[in-house]
Parts: sequence; structure tokens; C-alpha cells
Amino acid sequence: MNRSRLIWGVILVLIGGLMLLNAAGVRLPGGMSPMELFWPVILILAGAWVLFGVAVRGKVDTEQAFVDLQGAREASLKISHGAGELNLHGGAVANELARGSFAGGLDQKANRNGDKLEVRMRPARDFMDFPFFGPRAQLDWDVALNSDVPLALTLSCGASKSVLDLRDLNVTDLKLETGASDTRVILPARGRLSADFDLGAASLDIVVPDGVSARIRASVGAADLNVNQTRFPKAGGVYKSPDFETAVNAVDMTVDAGAASIKIR
Repeated sequence: MNRSRLIWGVILVLIGGLMLLNAAGVRLPGGMSPMELFWPVILILAGAWVLFGVAVRGKVDTEQAFVDLQGAREASLKISHGAGELNLHGGAVANELARGSFAGGLDQKANRNGDKLEVRMRPARDFMDFPFFGPRAQLDWDVALNSDVPLALTLSCGASKSVLDLRDLNVTDLKLETGASDTRVILPARGRLSADFDLGAASLDIVVPDGVSARIRASVGAADLNVNQTRFPKAGGVYKSPDFETAVNAVDMTVDAGAASIKIR
């Protein structure tokens, strides 16, 4: 039986039983009705269940999988990743767009559109059936991507720890959206690309490889933003390499963040 259905069934039976006792005029010692006791008991049980979920990690199987390049000359890849660790790097072979190990399994969809392969990757099943309680599965993914194929990469991460080593990849466009996460990004060492970072309560460390110029525009609320101004001096609210417009290798970066800690170096 599905765990969330079992828990909701128990809760509904409990509520119904307490309502029946209340309608029958049953009183506890001290004159308290059963329904008056319901919410304190529920809160105590819920708190204990959450603590149990923190201490006990859910068990999931790990799947080995790959994405066939299908002869495409360029690709777009959208990865949705939940709680856990995500390691992204080069290393896929010539006829593959991606290869890796996926805790919790992989749900992938690929569509060839002319010379472009459009791929979406996400966990095989939803591990958030009952989002506030109980032990959860941690989705640890290790993914190797093709270093030669021009790639538009979109990442949506939950409460995760991510290392995105893109230095050897041919990324033309990067979009990263994270929640409560700890993320380290090493940007590509070749080509010109645009990179957009949208952060919640997150920690983000961005490494711009030597020989890569950058323009950085940041809109931050209560964020702590630390930019290496030796490489990217600030002028008019924008951090920019002196040779950004003419550099062969460059990143045009935007950062939108709330209560985050951001380091760009």
C-alpha cells in the first residue's frame, strides 16, 4: 500500500472517530472534549515523525542509464532534480548525450527536431508523496554529458547539493533555478554563453575559468554577493571584464537571488 494513502487513511479514521465521540457527548477527565485534544496530539506526532525523517534516510534503487544522441548536432537538456546530490560533468561518449547513475531511477523523454535533440530528465517517480512527514529518499545523481555537442542546459534543483563542472562542455545557454541548496558551478572554458541564476535561500559558488571574460548583472535582496573585482571590475552597477565585448570565450551572466550567499570568482 502507498505510504501516503496509509497515513491519510489513519488520519481520516482518527478525525471521524473523534467527531463521533464528540457528537455522542463523551468527555475526557477534566471536562475536555476529544476534539479539543486532537490538534495537540497531531502536532506532537507530526513533530516526532519529522524528526524521524531527518534521522532515517529512505532507500531507493540506483539505475544506470544513458541518452542516445540519435545523430543530432546540437541539444537542449532540462534536468529536474529533487533532494540529494547532483554531480554534472563531461565524459559521455560520442554517440551519447548523457550517461550516469540515477538514484530513484530516471524518467527521460527525447525528441529529435531536425538537427536538435530535445531531452528532459527527472526522477522516475515522485518521492514527495507526503511532503511534510517521514523519511525521504535522497536522489544522488552522477551525470556525464557529451563535451562536443552544443548544449542548452536548464536545471531545476530542490533541496540539493550540486557540483556542476561544465569546464569541458560546449554549453551555449545555461539556466539554473534552485531552492534551499548548496551549488558550485565551474563555467565552460570555451565559447560565449549566457547564464541565468535564480536562487532562493541558497549558497552559490561560481568559478569563471582563466581566459574567460564575463559580464555580471545581479539583482539581490538580502543576499551576500562577493565578486572578484580584480577580474570583473564594477562600473554602473555591472561587473565586467574590460575585454568582454571582443573576447572569444565569455559569459553574459545574470543573478536573481533572495536570502542567498553568492561568490563569483
